[in-house]
Amino acid sequence: MNRSPDASARRRTDAYFTASFEVARRLAEGRGDEAIAVLRRELDRLEGDAESTGRRFLLSQIALCFAKMGDFEQTARTLEQLEESLPHDADTAILLSEGYLLLLENGERAAHHAGCALKWLEEAGEDTPEGVSRARNLMARALVASSDLVGAFSAWEACPLPGWQAAVDLIEGGYNPLLVKRVLVDALPRLHQHERRQGAEAVASTDRVRRLIAWIDAGCPENS
Repeated sequence: MNRSPDASARRRTDAYFTASFEVARRLAEGRGDEAIAVLRRELDRLEGDAESTGRRFLLSQIALCFAKMGDFEQTARTLEQLEESLPHDADTAILLSEGYLLLLENGERAAHHAGCALKWLEEAGEDTPEGVSRARNLMARALVASSDLVGAFSAWEACPLPGWQAAVDLIEGGYNPLLVKRVLVDALPRLHQHERRQGAEAVASTDRVRRLIAWIDAGCPENS
């Protein structure tokens, strides 16, 4: 008997809530192995391709747990499992890019998956400014991590909504702050429009961009 879409959605919601609460508590108590066991238990309860959203979430949390425990070999294996077991789509590619960049500091793999995300967004007709910007910002940060500052700036400059994190990475990596500032200033009108549509999160991001521009104008002081 097939589950209804509503039942599947409830199952995912239950998995998210249970895993998030139990995992956070166990990690805070230094019981990482138990946290991973909770996540794997929830993972085993999900069924079929219809549960790809839940699987993506749970596997990403398992990878995060391993990284927090300092077991980077298992972190990499979990990301590989995520790549092998989930549909090849933009959401999975972006998650993998974030995982390789933030958990393993592997700029090459992160850039690869960011590129896949851009390709699949375009193929699916889902290349919205938000989606493209998320992938391009990740691409830029990944290329900075790979010491390709020129490529990183090109990827970031092409973002409809260039992110402040990539801007900071570029400056800290040694790129010309004035060129970074030019991109940020040019993007401010688009960021303003985005914040009106998206609300508080976008407002916070735009505020960060304004502060970053002021920091560059002040000469990028270290203690600020």
